[in-house]
Formats: sequence, C-alpha cells, structure tokens
Amino acid sequence: MRSGALWTGLALLLAASLGASFAADRRGGPSLVGTTAPAFTLPDLSGRPVSLDSYRGRQVVQIVGWATWCRGCRREIPRLMDTYEKHHLEGFEILAITGPMGQDLDRVKDFARQTGLPYPVLFDEGNRVLQSYGVYFVPYTCLLDRNGKIVYEGSHLPNDYEKRVEELLAQADPT
Repeated sequence: MRSGALWTGLALLLAASLGASFAADRRGGPSLVGTTAPAFTLPDLSGRPVSLDSYRGRQVVQIVGWATWCRGCRREIPRLMDTYEKHHLEGFEILAITGPMGQDLDRVKDFARQTGLPYPVLFDEGNRVLQSYGVYFVPYTCLLDRNGKIVYEGSHLPNDYEKRVEELLAQADPT
C-alpha cells in the first residue's frame, strides 16, 4: 500500500510540475496575432521617449519582453543581436521592453551596457505596456509587419526566426 501511495504522490507531483512549466511557457490571454499591436510610448535607458507609432508604415518591429535575470532571455540575446545587425539597415527594429520585475533601472542599464545591446531597451516602470500585450512570463517575442499588425507572438523565438524577419522585410514597402 505504501508503495502505491508513494507512486501516486510522485505522479501527482510530476503532473503538477509539468503543468506549471507549460503554464509558464505561454502568455496570458488570447492570442494577438492578426491584430494591430497596442500603441505605446516608453522611455529608453537615456530617458528619451520611444513610440511604437513612429515605426508604423516604415519598419518591421519585434517587441521583446525580457528581464536581466531570465536565463531564456539571455540565451536569445545572441540571435537577437545577430539578426538586428544583419537587418537593421533594411528596416528591422527590435524594441526590448522590461520593467521592475525583480530588477531596477540601474541593473537594466548595467546589463545592457555590459552585453552591448545594439537595439533600444525600454523600461516599463508600471508594467502597463507588458500587461497590454498579455506578458506575464518572459521571454516573450512579438513580430509586427510594417503596418503594425502582429504576425507572430510566442514565449520564445521561432525556429525559423531569421527567415520570418527576412520575409517580412521582403514584403512591399507601403511608402
């Protein structure tokens, strides 16, 4: 009897931990794919305001929700930097958004400087923008076409990430 109860307990513990990991692997709420990305203006690490609307109609934008302490986020940074450096001059922009989720602005500034992040890092002091995108777990990524329509969102970069960026850039420039 004890052995059976032990196995049942272990099975329930395993199921609970798997359920928690699956829950942490998705954003909260319904998918935003196919909708226009919620507009926002946030300060970059120098305090200058950056508005998503300033990119609409001109550039392909990737929004990245991240944190300095997030291992998954750190693993994605080399791919983000590489893709940004290859395609920025073609009209690709990354907006990396973080907030006070277990970190402060000074820690984010130090991390961005030490890592040499080449794209804008925005600090969402009240996590309002992250919440408007349904971001409750990091990493989070969201690709927008030149018109600001969300064409991909997920908890990690897709396997065909760079190909997706190249396809979005190849679409006719609306200007």
